[in-house]
Amino acid sequence: KEIREGKATVLMTEDNAVFYNKAQVVNRDISIAVIRTFCKKREEELQANAKHMRLRAAKRRSAGMHQESAGDRQNQDQTTSDASKKCTAPGLVVLEAMAASGLRSIRYALELPGIDKIVANDIDPIAVESMRKNIAHNGDVAEQKVVPSQSDARLAMLTKPNEYDVVDLDPYGSPTMLLDSAVQTVADGGLLAVTATDMAVLCGNSSEVCWTKYGSYPLKGKHCHEMALRILLACIESHANRHKRYIVPVLSMSVDFYVRVFVRVFTSPATIKASATKLS
Repeated sequence: KEIREGKATVLMTEDNAVFYNKAQVVNRDISIAVIRTFCKKREEELQANAKHMRLRAAKRRSAGMHQESAGDRQNQDQTTSDASKKCTAPGLVVLEAMAASGLRSIRYALELPGIDKIVANDIDPIAVESMRKNIAHNGDVAEQKVVPSQSDARLAMLTKPNEYDVVDLDPYGSPTMLLDSAVQTVADGGLLAVTATDMAVLCGNSSEVCWTKYGSYPLKGKHCHEMALRILLACIESHANRHKRYIVPVLSMSVDFYVRVFVRVFTSPATIKASATKLS
């Protein structure tokens, strides 16, 4: 049968062999809105620091090359300065670490014009085959932008450090065993989106389990959903700090049976020294 969501259409079997969760429509809709805003913000940041960004890129490109003459460098600096006034941010490279049917990745490709490439990964070969069919079913744009991949999500991230502008983690249950790889694979200033569905653990029904997974002891109460968000954010920050990185929350929400956070990840050995002041 066909399931239509947003601009995407996916083919699903009656037994839902490749998992499709209708309740996560809101999750996917909001993710698209956040990434669209992130694209605009990224463009503004590039315009504000265009010369710096271009000089840094030029320095990387010139590594290992012969030293240029002073006159050549002066001409290049002038060209760089003129070009910086009209530069545009490059398209996003996105990773969906556990893509299942590929619906989310296909929606990103069809509904977000600022994306160059999406790697839709899953460890299950049946899911990857379903992904391929769904990508082809959605036409040329999906086929050009979405690249199916079969791999353990952790390996897919660890082998690509600083590779992706957006990393989307939407596991069934806790995301904690994926976080260390995720904070390494996201590019400096990139966006990391994380879902956690183990609300019984985060809301205090299993405090000891929460400590082993997230490093926090939750307390039961009316505040439990906000507390769940704060525990998840603190856990991501902790993993990021181990790699001289820190997070800046963009959007945090509690919906139905899960929490979802969007954070930007930056690299700064100096800034992480103040990370303890974010916690309470």
